[in-house]
Amino acid sequence: MTSDSQREAPEGLKAGALSALGTAALGAVMMAPALGIYANLGLISADSGEVAPAVFLLALLCTLPTAVSYALIARELPSAGSAYSWLSESISPLIGTWVGLLLVATYFLAVILQPMLFGLFFNELLTALFQVQTGYGTWMLGVVISTLLVTLLAYPGIQISAKASIALMIVELAVVLALSCTILTSHWLHGELRFTPLNPARALHGFHGLFAGLVFALLSFVGFGVITTAAEETHSPRSIIPRSVVLGCVLLGVFWAFTSWGFSLALEPRQWADYVTKGINPVAVVARLYWRSAYIVVVLTAITAVLGVYLVSIVGYARVAYAMGRDGTLPEYLGRIHPKYQVPWNAQHIVLIATLVSATLWGRWLGLYLSYDWWGTAVVFFSMVSNIFVNVGCAVFFYRFRRRQFSRWWHGLVPFLGSISSFLPLYYSFGPDLWAAGWKKGQSVILFCISIVVASSLYTIVLSRLKPEVLRPPSERIELWKSPTSS
Repeated sequence: MTSDSQREAPEGLKAGALSALGTAALGAVMMAPALGIYANLGLISADSGEVAPAVFLLALLCTLPTAVSYALIARELPSAGSAYSWLSESISPLIGTWVGLLLVATYFLAVILQPMLFGLFFNELLTALFQVQTGYGTWMLGVVISTLLVTLLAYPGIQISAKASIALMIVELAVVLALSCTILTSHWLHGELRFTPLNPARALHGFHGLFAGLVFALLSFVGFGVITTAAEETHSPRSIIPRSVVLGCVLLGVFWAFTSWGFSLALEPRQWADYVTKGINPVAVVARLYWRSAYIVVVLTAITAVLGVYLVSIVGYARVAYAMGRDGTLPEYLGRIHPKYQVPWNAQHIVLIATLVSATLWGRWLGLYLSYDWWGTAVVFFSMVSNIFVNVGCAVFFYRFRRRQFSRWWHGLVPFLGSISSFLPLYYSFGPDLWAAGWKKGQSVILFCISIVVASSLYTIVLSRLKPEVLRPPSERIELWKSPTSS
């Protein structure tokens, strides 16, 4: 069997383009160290109050078993298709194609989400620098600028994407940590440092508030799976990809829990909800309180963080869409790559156009902050559904094709815990409470998610009737499943 570095990625993706550092950076930037605080902390605290650190730790516990399942199966079947390829080969191509469509939806919506957030911070930047009146028009200007910048980085190839990601990540980590430590030090010097934010029992609205906030803590973790979509472009993916997935989740989970502790002390619990309702980012308010005019640094790093996530979201979406187009389960148009840069340009064209259209419509309909809330909730829904099936697929794959390696703990208990920890937030966060939030914030999101699930199911069924030949595992991979892998 050939080594990972020697094997060519099928159909022309640039094999070996990414190092271990570049691969890890893609995952870290997708999970956005800064945006977990800048973007999601306000929405978490609006629902859960001061216990954001506890919510982040709960999200880590929910995510970690699934991350391990991702790592275990990614080591055996490295593929740009990620969960689509794994489930096609472990359970059935029918299930794999359906989940692949949901995975495409996850990354597709994650792309749409980013310029909306960029627009919010762009407005904040204009206010800080020029004291101008901002609104929908300046927000849309930010949407267009961010899309143009990301286009320049995403189209030339994944190596440029990774290099930009590393630089952005280092700056983000330093600024968020510095601001949080400033707040903690100030409270310590005044004898006001407290540990109550680590107690989930103190959630603002009790159990319901805890799970409502959990949606946006989980949104912070959504991106860990993007690492697996770069498998065909990574040097030695069988060893690099699994380590990057698990370590990325653990390190960033701890980082968010620690840094959110400081921010949680800066405002009273109900102030977070008040600012969110008014369309004001509460983290920007906190930055002004503690860093005064220097808070502009926070705004600038928030902007670079959004650009990083925007960039990596395109990488994840385009490669899953490419893998499905290459196999014929999505239109062949998506399975074509640029002859020079070896990236799925066609897939990128579609999502960038859809992003501009969606931002234009949703920003006008819901307003600026609620647009991010709406799309973020939808992203978490599809991510949790995909996670459940990845856990099931991991257990089934090892039981069917690696029977001698099968462990009741790693391939039985861990996927079971991952399925449960993905299902519970799905039920409690997307059930009656979200429906009761009204049409704009809740019911429209639920109906949108259900419609995508139904449409993808119907598409898969029709495909199985019209093109049954594409819903078969590739014959050249059968021997790979049956033979043990090497690192």
